[in-house]
Amino acid sequence: MGPPQSPEQARPFKLILQLHTPLVLPHVVPRLDTLLYEAACRREMDWSSPHSLPLVFDENQGAFRASQLIFGVTPQFGLEAHQIGLITYLYRLPLLAARNVRAPLRIDGGDWAPKLTQQQGRLCPYIVFYAEGNPDACVDLLSEVPHIGIGYSHGQGAVTFVSTESDDQARWRQRSWRDPGLHTDFTYTPQADALRLTPWGEDEAVYRPPRILREVLT
Repeated sequence: MGPPQSPEQARPFKLILQLHTPLVLPHVVPRLDTLLYEAACRREMDWSSPHSLPLVFDENQGAFRASQLIFGVTPQFGLEAHQIGLITYLYRLPLLAARNVRAPLRIDGGDWAPKLTQQQGRLCPYIVFYAEGNPDACVDLLSEVPHIGIGYSHGQGAVTFVSTESDDQARWRQRSWRDPGLHTDFTYTPQADALRLTPWGEDEAVYRPPRILREVLT
């Protein structure tokens, strides 16, 4: 795992995806490297072996040069919040509860039924990622993951590829890093947290952007 197999094809780029259905944002905001790693596992049907990613690996910081998810809004369409009801988990019931399998679903879960919660989904025109690597290889690999976010198995977070553009401002720095100095020149204040720097690593002390980042696309 590390730099792309063809370093001469690596360059800073901006990846734009169109968001078709509300996205339920998980507690840890998806990064491009985590999405690509899940896509690589799906392509190989192997979640137990390491896979290479078409991204540049920053040896000094121990992380890929790939930003977290950024909501792309336009002057006409902003970021909207929607209440989405999803089944979040099943209660652990004793065997005697099996006789009540036909119990109706209730918002509070009841004694027997799956619990329903109103999770907030966010909808905007686009999703944006910044990275340094091989953009064509990233787009090809992302085709394995047509949905992102918590509710992808329920039809939420559906995305399609729009375009890639060059980026000359190193905006791939908008992700978790050990060094807070990498967030310099951005409008947000970095927040201390404990997160994984790579999809296969362990949690460690980092500085990250806020969970919700927005960018106006024209």
